[in-house]
Amino acid sequence: MEDYQRRKLEYFREALTRLTRPAEEQRAWLRENGLGLADELATEFDDFYEDLASWHGDAAPVLAELDRLLARMSGEANAHLWEVEALVAEPDWQRVRELATAALAVLPDHDR
Repeated sequence: MEDYQRRKLEYFREALTRLTRPAEEQRAWLRENGLGLADELATEFDDFYEDLASWHGDAAPVLAELDRLLARMSGEANAHLWEVEALVAEPDWQRVRELATAALAVLPDHDR
């Protein structure tokens, strides 16, 4: 794998790891980075998901499910899901954590 792709996969893993974290850790990360909405967590995932399609391996089905869930959560009608408080209160965010954890467990290693 070329260095550029390897770095992108590493950043993708970091984005997925943030999606696995408990709500309080996610909220702290958003605060530390001066971010007011939880959508940044999904944006990071989305930034790399499509571009790394060929590297998903066994993680592809669960990543696709995660992508569909985040897309379903989007839109003006669901703006409340992107408030920082939603990370704790909304069941969709718990499902995001579960899917991200499952994907991370089977995502190909850097050097494959």
